[in-house]
Amino acid sequence: MDVKCRIFFNTEVKIHNISLGGVALSLNKRLNMGQKYTLKIESESNTISLKGVVVWEKITSLTKEVSGKKLPIYEVGMSFDEVLTGKGADLLNIIDENIFDKAIKTRVRGIRVKIIQPEKTVILDDRDSYYVKMIGLGGMLVESKEELNIEDRFPMEMSFSEDANPITFLGRMVYCIEIPGKTPRSYDTGIEFIEMNEKDRTRLKDFIDMLQTI
Repeated sequence: MDVKCRIFFNTEVKIHNISLGGVALSLNKRLNMGQKYTLKIESESNTISLKGVVVWEKITSLTKEVSGKKLPIYEVGMSFDEVLTGKGADLLNIIDENIFDKAIKTRVRGIRVKIIQPEKTVILDDRDSYYVKMIGLGGMLVESKEELNIEDRFPMEMSFSEDANPITFLGRMVYCIEIPGKTPRSYDTGIEFIEMNEKDRTRLKDFIDMLQTI
């Protein structure tokens, strides 16, 4: 059966500059070149979500976690593909409100500007699909494209067909083991269902019962 699940990653990012055409930002998570991501920008007066494609990426530094492990910081360039819609005007408003030099506000359409970072909350929302290899009432085994940290928890959804509404739940990463001989690298990842409403749990049980009769 073609069962797919999606994991919703929320990663805080720092915006370095932004224009109607794209954005340069940094974060501690590697993004995939050519892949689409959603950038959610929150300001005091507005919140917008813009879809963009990663066009360049580089490691700029290392940061140290509490455990002492050093993690890379990535600088990323994204090209927007929705700025010709109404969201373009919303983006202009956010840029207008947060440029350093208010005197050049009327020229904002032709320049790149710096966001005053402490006033903003910026979250990168990365949504990816994973192939479900095994499934039960308590959890599932998926093949993931990246190594996920044990005990991390993510909002997730799972679909059994194109027509049905997806099942939503909170998933806890139980184990993650690299699959030998796979290029590019892939990982067998065990996920426990820790929060799922009764309606979705009943749908999951009905689906598993159906599989057992095949």
